[in-house]
Amino acid sequence: MEATEVSIQMTLCGSPLPALEVPTINMMVTCLGSEHRKLDDHISRLAFAATRLPSDPDAITANQRAVEVWDDIRRDLWSHLQIEDGLVFSLGKAHHAISGTLLDTLKIERQEMRKLVAALPASWSGVDREPQTAGDHGALARTLLALVQTLDAHVKRYDGEVLPSILRVLFPQIKHVDCAFAHRRPITIVATRTTG
Repeated sequence: MEATEVSIQMTLCGSPLPALEVPTINMMVTCLGSEHRKLDDHISRLAFAATRLPSDPDAITANQRAVEVWDDIRRDLWSHLQIEDGLVFSLGKAHHAISGTLLDTLKIERQEMRKLVAALPASWSGVDREPQTAGDHGALARTLLALVQTLDAHVKRYDGEVLPSILRVLFPQIKHVDCAFAHRRPITIVATRTTG
């Protein structure tokens, strides 16, 4: 019993993953990719709604559209980011799957997301979510568009760099992993086996 506990502790410190963890982590990567496709759709809708805010003569309708899309994103965003952080910062760090530079970039990205969300008008989180002036609509549109850019960069970075790095840890026998998560397409993994 004591030897089993020691071997479990040893696997968490950089040796190969236990066989039961591989399917679980693979499922998490697949689910995150699926959520990114859904988030990609919401990002497009938020970008459209945000660009309509300053110029729409019916600003209340444009604002309501933006609020609805943001609510769709916000509903899942923080739990999604927590799952990513747990996967990336624990597995990625322990198994050296993610470079220090990329980890720093991800931390800065999270700070930028928090800053932009905090910059949303306080009235937007309450019952009265309507900006009062054209200037308010313009400021809200700029904040939402900056958030759109940050979220879009997040999805591209994770789908292009982070999730493939995690898959390479799971399947070390595979030389090249390319995850095609973008544009709401099914996940495609292109693998090239190493020889010798």
